[in-house]
Amino acid sequence: MEAGWSTVDWFGASWLLKLYIASLMHKKGYQSCFFLFPPQVCDKGLFLSEQNICLPCNCKGHADYCEDITGICINCRDHSAGDFCEMCEDGYTLTPSPDGHTCQPCPCPLSVPSNNFAVHCHKGGANLRCKCQQGYAGHLCERCAPGYYGNPMAIGDSCKRCDCNGNSDPNLIFNECHNVTGYCQHCWGNTAGANCERCAPGFYGDAISAKNCKECNCESGHCDMHTGECLAEAATDNLCCDECIWHLIGDLRLSNKTLDQLKVAVLNVSTGAAANDRLKYYNYTAHRLINSKNHFVSSRDLKESDANGFVQRAISAANVYNNIVKYINDANITSLTTLNLAERAEDVCYRMTVFMGDLNKLVPELLGKLKVVEEKKPVNNVTANIMRIRELIAQARSVAKKVQVSMKFNGQSSVEVHPRSNLEELKTVTSISLFMRVDPDEDPIEDRFILYLGDRSGKKDYIGLAIKNDNLVYVYNLGGEYVEIPVASKPVSQWPAVFNYIRVERLGRHGKVFLTIPSQTATDEQKFIQKGEAPGTDSLFDIDPNNLVFFVGGVPPDVKLPPPLSLAPFVGCIELASLNNEVISLYNFKKTHKMDVTTSLPCPRYKLAFSQSRIASYLFDGTGYALISNIERRGKFGVVTRFDIAVRTVANDGVLFLMVSGDNFFLLELKNGFLRLMYDFGFSDGPKLLENNLPKLQINDARYHEVSVIYHQSKKVILLVDKSHVKSMENPKTTLPFSDIYIGGAPSRILKSRPELAAVVGLKGCVKGFQFQKKDFNLLEEPGTIGISSGCPEESFMSRKAYFTGKGYLGSTAKISPFDNFEGGLNFRTLQPSGLLFYHNEGSDEFSISLENGVVVLNCRGTKVKSHKKQYSDGRTHFLVASVNNQKYSLLVDDKDKVEKKRPSSATKPPSGSAVKTFYYGGSPSSSFKNYTGCISNAYINRQDRDIEPEDFQRYTEKVQASLQDCPLQRPPAVLLSRQQDNSSIARHESQKVKVSERIPLSEHWLFGGCIPFHPCYQSPSPRATHQAFRYGGITNSRQHYKDLPDSFSERSHFSLSLKTHSSFGLIFYVSDAQEDNFMALFLAQGKLVYTFNVAEQRVRIKSEKKYNDNAWHNVVFIRDGSMGRLILDGHTVLEDRAHGINVSWHISSPLYIGGVPAGRAQKNIQRNSAHSFNGCLKNLQLDGRWLSPVSETYGVVPCFEGHSEAGAYFSEEGGYVVLEESFDQGQRFELSIEVRPRVASGVLLHVRTAEGYFTVHIHQGAVVVLVNDGKHEFSTKVSPRQGLCGGNWHNITVIRDANVVQLDVDSEVSHVVGSLNPSSTSAKMPVFIGGAPESITTTKTYVGCMRNLTINKSSVSLGKAALVSGAVSVGNCPAA
Repeated sequence: MEAGWSTVDWFGASWLLKLYIASLMHKKGYQSCFFLFPPQVCDKGLFLSEQNICLPCNCKGHADYCEDITGICINCRDHSAGDFCEMCEDGYTLTPSPDGHTCQPCPCPLSVPSNNFAVHCHKGGANLRCKCQQGYAGHLCERCAPGYYGNPMAIGDSCKRCDCNGNSDPNLIFNECHNVTGYCQHCWGNTAGANCERCAPGFYGDAISAKNCKECNCESGHCDMHTGECLAEAATDNLCCDECIWHLIGDLRLSNKTLDQLKVAVLNVSTGAAANDRLKYYNYTAHRLINSKNHFVSSRDLKESDANGFVQRAISAANVYNNIVKYINDANITSLTTLNLAERAEDVCYRMTVFMGDLNKLVPELLGKLKVVEEKKPVNNVTANIMRIRELIAQARSVAKKVQVSMKFNGQSSVEVHPRSNLEELKTVTSISLFMRVDPDEDPIEDRFILYLGDRSGKKDYIGLAIKNDNLVYVYNLGGEYVEIPVASKPVSQWPAVFNYIRVERLGRHGKVFLTIPSQTATDEQKFIQKGEAPGTDSLFDIDPNNLVFFVGGVPPDVKLPPPLSLAPFVGCIELASLNNEVISLYNFKKTHKMDVTTSLPCPRYKLAFSQSRIASYLFDGTGYALISNIERRGKFGVVTRFDIAVRTVANDGVLFLMVSGDNFFLLELKNGFLRLMYDFGFSDGPKLLENNLPKLQINDARYHEVSVIYHQSKKVILLVDKSHVKSMENPKTTLPFSDIYIGGAPSRILKSRPELAAVVGLKGCVKGFQFQKKDFNLLEEPGTIGISSGCPEESFMSRKAYFTGKGYLGSTAKISPFDNFEGGLNFRTLQPSGLLFYHNEGSDEFSISLENGVVVLNCRGTKVKSHKKQYSDGRTHFLVASVNNQKYSLLVDDKDKVEKKRPSSATKPPSGSAVKTFYYGGSPSSSFKNYTGCISNAYINRQDRDIEPEDFQRYTEKVQASLQDCPLQRPPAVLLSRQQDNSSIARHESQKVKVSERIPLSEHWLFGGCIPFHPCYQSPSPRATHQAFRYGGITNSRQHYKDLPDSFSERSHFSLSLKTHSSFGLIFYVSDAQEDNFMALFLAQGKLVYTFNVAEQRVRIKSEKKYNDNAWHNVVFIRDGSMGRLILDGHTVLEDRAHGINVSWHISSPLYIGGVPAGRAQKNIQRNSAHSFNGCLKNLQLDGRWLSPVSETYGVVPCFEGHSEAGAYFSEEGGYVVLEESFDQGQRFELSIEVRPRVASGVLLHVRTAEGYFTVHIHQGAVVVLVNDGKHEFSTKVSPRQGLCGGNWHNITVIRDANVVQLDVDSEVSHVVGSLNPSSTSAKMPVFIGGAPESITTTKTYVGCMRNLTINKSSVSLGKAALVSGAVSVGNCPAA
């Protein structure tokens, strides 16, 4: 017997041995055998006392667990703290509640998180006492401490440290600056200015760096504040304007000719100007305006003072790009042969890099030249160079677009600006915003031209702005009829001589002009709004992209303006702000005319003059980023390192900040709207990931959220949102190995350096502040920053576009009367012939706008108005306007298709009043009509309680399966040819097509046949998974087969494994003989584990008392030794059973089944509801202490992936495929629709053998390819999505085959092919393979990635009911990207 024990481990006989020893010790009087017996485990909310009794935890409802013996609470939540959660975390105060107490933010001074500045607080009787953070003072932290400034009582404001450039009086301990404005009050060392940034009057030198302000040695007592050159008395009036220029120079002084520094120099031109204008703004008086005669230094002063030419270079940055254009023309790049094209392109790339060292080379024309190069289908090594050139040009253009500096127009000058590239949006909605400064005392107000956007000839539609009769006038023309909208309530002659904000908008026929005058005193700023409407019926801005021009300030002599704008050129300063909410600058110009920078220097603008921008913020558009180099210059990485960033966005994805050093990275990003933290410092088990779909982690709601990451190098990484602890994870005790940090984005070379970063996209939104170790950074002043701008316009957070999938809708409420008085318009774009665009009902009365078989239909109480045209589901953007009044119903599509119907007398009912009513876009929860699939944008309706303006879908209360991100790009699809066409015409059409099989091998064709570059797959082909663990389930017979069982198996066996599941029923392990007379099994029944085997006719059956389906890992050992069985769970629960008095032989045969069995097996011995595969993971499977032999067969088993999962099927890199249960007719018409999220660039999606040939849909080198072989001919088509396929996003693929015509749609990018018609082709039902196929059928690689929503011939297909799932395929769960 002892010999038998020696072969069994601790969980077997050793346990019995301990029991035996324990009984001996007890007989000899020993009082405790605690070391031998596992302690009792108490349930949730209880702890084990010294008396071995489970007692309730005393955690006040703020923790679920507490320590045994002591009862100390573990992981207090809800901001509570203390051994028994009886206190609150720092910054929170105890508040009584019916259940005990809650912890609320300290109202120090306000109870909102953004204005709680207390370290902690407490109540003494009725009084609240706050211990304030550094920089705050007062009982309630309601004011700034000495040395700080700001207004803690204003929501969103805070206290900042005074910045006096080290020039404040050293004898003063406090009051370094004004505690609200920050204006330095005690400048020292002969300095002056709001920040003691210049030498005081009568002194000269460098106040900031050298700190050597010396007294002027001049008879007049006045000298140049920097050089000491003596000046006449009168020159002192030019002080502020001299300051402006010197601040510009100071901002650029440290720059050199490298791209990274010069591009920022232009961005930061506004920074120095703002500092000067702030001083000028605060000291501004009417007296000074009247007496000021000269606001700018002379050309001589500029040339003498600007020795390095930085200011002039910044002002004329975009004006001297001719070197690049000249080089391109000299190289004659458009006529190069393919033999020397690659060499020339490399040369261009090198020269471009050199030229980009000077910002003067911002050259949009180069993009057109490059397009010609690409269309020549160059040899393969030229593509990378072209992409590099494009990237450099895009960076330079991004800089030019965001130069927030004005230009001064002298009455003769003009600027032609690059309009936005997406001109399609301008047709429906056009908005332009700008800052404008005029000085009525210097230049009397006359009728003058301001800007023009329209056709070069001046004969088509246009938008313009002018000064007429002392009024600001907005004018626009649609269809030959124009409207003028004057702002008569504020004559231009009454404007102050500072920058005023102007915004003009047009939505269809409706226009508005906004004027904002900044506050000159303590009063609020003045706002003026005027609206108008074009007199005709046209709503679209008819523009020709080839002739569209955008002029500001004036026009050259060869351009003719329409009569309402034929006025004298502008005199004053203009700074462009946006075009259709996209940042735009005068410095992104095509040409300038008589713009002399030496006599017309830019006017400085105080950036914080308007209330909407008084909190410093930065706008990210998804293309730029901020780079803080050597971040430790402001603070050091320590044991605890903290990052804080305030973000406002509506985007689903975007990087917040990123640090990269070699192979190490640290990333905080938005993924599907939720915060996600990932980092890797070379860990053996891969990157660490902190993510969750907790509501607090979703921050894309158009509100500011303060996000903090606290990295404790020896404990945890903690994520805070709005100062509340949301998530934390254990840290692998490593210091942060970084020196630089990217905010809001990063260069493409950085993102491509690691596979985990390949899918990261730039942030679209605003950042209010960034702190490292509680130190603030001005992102615009960082030398590495590119492509961001200051301010945070409210329009950036309006969602005016929506994408509908056919299963959702958007709903809201408003005061509307659709049946009585209605006007509504919208853009729509779809490939589906039918769908509900707009819907409202009152009982049985319905009002709707829909597509029905390609026709736009307005339905009002059963009366239908239908468009004449019937092909509006063509993938193009269309604009409709529907209106109802007491006389007629009207429908107008694209300004051309107009239908009206007289209102029937039966339709007249009493008005339904002005009550709030519900309406829907894209579908409805109650209509029987099909929901819409496609895009809707720039929608509007005439609400009774507000002006007409675009609907902001972000504010809608009902959002069901609708995306508010940008609509997918679409190209008009090819119309499938009808079957009635004669074969000869099809043959003639086909003669122009490429016959792939007759030309070159398929792989070579797709590699080199097109101009679109191949997007490599940076995602790992295998998601992170538990080592040596496998997931079973999803299909009834998911399983693995093992062979080669040891000879001793018939006598005894010792199996061990680890299990994680949430299944209540299911088979885990099964082995038997051929007739299943002898068997052994482990299965789940009602969440409990059951171990059973037979001994002749008897059964040994052991069942656990507790459930083990809690989705946690559990260790399971099940032993068979003859007729005895033992089940050991988690090392301490031992269960045993045996069959008595029987000693018979017991034999089984391989295979051994893990996870499930083939159909029909095990039902003889296992209860029916457990005889299918369990759903969960297994790992560490061993027999007699050794790993099992390699798996011989696999069916529906994949690695046990970590992290979140979602519905869908996953095809793992180990290989596998699915054979559908049904066969589908591959006759004249076949339609396939599927969503995919690949992890590889190539693989089979669908393969069908036909009677004559085959039909295959696969991805190859990042393109989706459809290949048809009908036995006689082979033809194909492909789509290469612009953003690539394997970036972690889902992609919609639709394939329609109609005889010899194949149409492929990938994310609404469409291509088609017309092949030769095989008249002898027959239709037959054949098996359909998904994700791959046996090697005997196809040699193409199997697919790796996720699939979902498969439909064939408009019938939904369930992969869970497949005829066969072979290999590593999970049809129930797909690991999230």
